[in-house]
Amino acid sequence: MSETSAEGLDALAPWLGGVLQKLEPGERLGLTRKIGKALRDANAARIRDNVQPDGTPMEPRKAKRDKRGRLRKRRGRMFPKTALARNLRAFARPDEIEVTFRPLVAGTAAVHHYGLTAPVDSKIPNSIEVRYPARRLLGFAPADLELIDQEVGSWLAR
Repeated sequence: MSETSAEGLDALAPWLGGVLQKLEPGERLGLTRKIGKALRDANAARIRDNVQPDGTPMEPRKAKRDKRGRLRKRRGRMFPKTALARNLRAFARPDEIEVTFRPLVAGTAAVHHYGLTAPVDSKIPNSIEVRYPARRLLGFAPADLELIDQEVGSWLAR
């Protein structure tokens, strides 16, 4: 989390806490679900665009060579199925929101998020292991503060 988003979140916390205390537990759960879905969608959009939460582009994949030794051009996104709603989950409770990956995808996502070492192809026994560069997949961006503010505002306006 960047310093600007942490400072903004600290400034937003007392106001949002006051609003949440005035709501019934059922209403709080509805609001946190709405915010969780919005944060899940924002993180999914960043993953699809290959942008980290702080706004910097993700390190591109290493170029592959074809059978003749020429560099192959890479097309498409790096994480095509990771950002799907079925793989990226938002869990809401009256007092907290958690955005996480489905367990089948979580291992691969963790390798890329933290820059860990993993086999290139897990289906092949004794596959070579490579250290992947850290590409932050989930996080809290400064624009997410405005998103939370809009969601709370639209919730209270109804």
